[in-house]
Amino acid sequence: MHRGRLQLALRDLAEARLAEPIRLDHRLVGVTTHDDGTETATFETSAGTVEATTDVIIGADGIHSALRALRYPTEGAPPWGGLTLWRGVTRIPAFLDGRTMIMAGDADQKFVAYPLAPVDADERMVVNFIAERRVEVTGDADWNRAIDPAPIAELFREWSFDWLDVPTAIATADEILEYPMVDRDALPQWTFGRTTLLGDAAHAMYPNGSNGGSQAILDARTLAFHLATSESIDEALAAYERARRPAMTALLAGTRATGPERVMQLARERAPQGFADIDDVIPHAERQRIAADYKTAAGFLPEILNERASLTPPSAVAR
Repeated sequence: MHRGRLQLALRDLAEARLAEPIRLDHRLVGVTTHDDGTETATFETSAGTVEATTDVIIGADGIHSALRALRYPTEGAPPWGGLTLWRGVTRIPAFLDGRTMIMAGDADQKFVAYPLAPVDADERMVVNFIAERRVEVTGDADWNRAIDPAPIAELFREWSFDWLDVPTAIATADEILEYPMVDRDALPQWTFGRTTLLGDAAHAMYPNGSNGGSQAILDARTLAFHLATSESIDEALAAYERARRPAMTALLAGTRATGPERVMQLARERAPQGFADIDDVIPHAERQRIAADYKTAAGFLPEILNERASLTPPSAVAR
């Protein structure tokens, strides 16, 4: 599903359920804790300064989180890992079974693609792709910058497989946006008073394993569960951080070590000239172990999911 459509669907649902509407044009500049435990958020807007007092403030405002910056003012910019990412959407002939996500490459250059919609009547499909390459960048790495697809297609000019023409997919993209591959260091604490962090604001990580959005959802489910079932807000926030922060610290370390994509790097290291049978390079048991270890760290291993307690509050089940 195109992430823009997903965001609009979530916005519509939030607007239908929230007691007050979503407010735009607000930049968080300060937080004040009161004796009764409530928090006042101070925002700068185009019309001036406004304040909002509430029981809980959740900073779910991404890798450049304003709330995180208030709590860790000396942290600085996200550290860059040396890779540059180019993201785009393109319409190309369907590849493989029309439902497959592909990853090709190694730690220095990689291409990832997956369909955003079913194959159409013309046997074509809308595909989201990420092209990566280790490059030298001078000055500050820019964010979300539209660039010409042609030079990026040239970097992948030899990546034409019999089932996917990578340079053509890049060259025919509607638009390509350039990003540095950055993350955030693990934090010793997310919660201060009745403010806490969630998603990328708490644990932004490399896209290896495609884990950013899913971990934010798990954060939200866990936080909502504890707010609904704990004796107090303070207990809920403490339980949320105990459940999520250590796990995300470990997952961040695993993602920096290439996560489940380690198999691609091992293939490069062990068989730089290619191979006829992957089992001769990385035995099946080793591939399974790499995948299972990351699924365990991310909380996606089916056995773990089936055995853990539900994150749906009992009151919600009763209704």
